[in-house]
Amino acid sequence: MPISTATAQEAKLSVRGSGHPIPRFVTIKFEKANLRAGPGSEYPVLWQYRRLGLPVLVDAEFGVWRKVVDHEGTSGWMRGSLLGLKRNAFVTKGVIKIRAQDNQEARVIAVAERGALLDLETCPKQWCRVAHGDITGWVPRHSIWGIMDGEVIN
Repeated sequence: MPISTATAQEAKLSVRGSGHPIPRFVTIKFEKANLRAGPGSEYPVLWQYRRLGLPVLVDAEFGVWRKVVDHEGTSGWMRGSLLGLKRNAFVTKGVIKIRAQDNQEARVIAVAERGALLDLETCPKQWCRVAHGDITGWVPRHSIWGIMDGEVIN
């Protein structure tokens, strides 16, 4: 589900927020993080994430609370302290090939299966450089969750 910068900007909302751009991708900083129905601990927990480093999209802020959307489209509120600015990529479908260079003809150096988390290093155009352990290579931008269409990471 690609998120375009233009589409996401239409939903921009920040009330006494962090001052960081909205929308933006962040990652979950802890092994367990609660997603709530509203911006406060009095709201019920909708879901508990148990995946350190999972990227989520922040599309609104209210004080210390962030409204986030995950790779499946589930949305709710999380305390900002549960989220970090590190950029990760999440493989949402099937298997993707990690290539030695940023083109389809380049040698395949690894594969990443659905559910894999990769460090997102740079995304200058249609390819993103990712890393996992001692493997660093390139994947097509459209094959990962964690970067908006048109967003550049240098």
